[in-house]
Amino acid sequence: MNYSKIDFHAHYLSPGYKHFLKTQFNDMGDGVKTPEYSIDLTLETMDKTNIDYSVISISSPHINTGEMNSTIELAAEVNNYAAEQQRKYPKQIGFLASLPLPHIEASLATIELALTEQHATGFTLPTNSRGVYLGDPLLDPIMESLNEHHAIVALHPNEPGKYDTKIAGQIPTPIMEFFFDTTRTVLNMLQNGIFVRYPHINFIIPHAGAVLPIIASRVKLAQVLNPDLTDEQVDIMAVMRSQYFDVAGIVLPQQLPVLLDLVDQDKLLYASDTPYTPTKFVISLAEQLEQTGILSDAVKQKMFKTNAYRLLNLE
Repeated sequence: MNYSKIDFHAHYLSPGYKHFLKTQFNDMGDGVKTPEYSIDLTLETMDKTNIDYSVISISSPHINTGEMNSTIELAAEVNNYAAEQQRKYPKQIGFLASLPLPHIEASLATIELALTEQHATGFTLPTNSRGVYLGDPLLDPIMESLNEHHAIVALHPNEPGKYDTKIAGQIPTPIMEFFFDTTRTVLNMLQNGIFVRYPHINFIIPHAGAVLPIIASRVKLAQVLNPDLTDEQVDIMAVMRSQYFDVAGIVLPQQLPVLLDLVDQDKLLYASDTPYTPTKFVISLAEQLEQTGILSDAVKQKMFKTNAYRLLNLE
């Protein structure tokens, strides 16, 4: 590997989270087999892919158990585990804390604990928490707190809150529905003024923006069909220019070129999606990004490391 990297989309599975996936999803959360995991796997993948620093986070289906107390307990367990890994490997591991959404007071307390005592890098928010989407006014106090802290907030797709599973048939949720739910969530946030009202949150939109780059030019047309929409509510181009985007998954050859036409190159972030993406594929995808002629050497350096370095205030 020719480029050293900072990984903003790497996952971990704490003992409590593994138990949650086993008991509630029979180890098939969102239709995906729970991978084997220990922090050693993260470190081994980093070594093989020339990743200097990984910011680890919980993946879908995230931590809402359907009951408040157990959700709060699970949030504490996953965050404590990640904070311990950061303490053990401070030069290699950071973490994004999970919030017990949609429970407001507990989430606010978790934000303070994560930042003041656990030294979290930022936070990960699912696109929806059992149907509560991130633009929901219910979550405004959480957004206010994250904004006050100038927080880094990485979105992660979840299974949609409500949809007919028969439509997708045997196609696993991450293949199609994750992209749609990411797109749905960002537009939900846009309509509810999240990006305008909370300008100090650094949002990271995953998987090269999902379907957003494809439909971005259509969004403003919504005003033709619904004149009640304000300019701000349809200004997806401002979101594309101002927010961060990771490149987790298969972004070549189709996605990345379209994304590059719309976003600030200083806000592209490398992402491995380990361990849900097995190490051999992490290596292959990283090699594709290193070797592609679509990106200049300067842009590659930004995407792999410089942009993340700046976001982490390491310069």
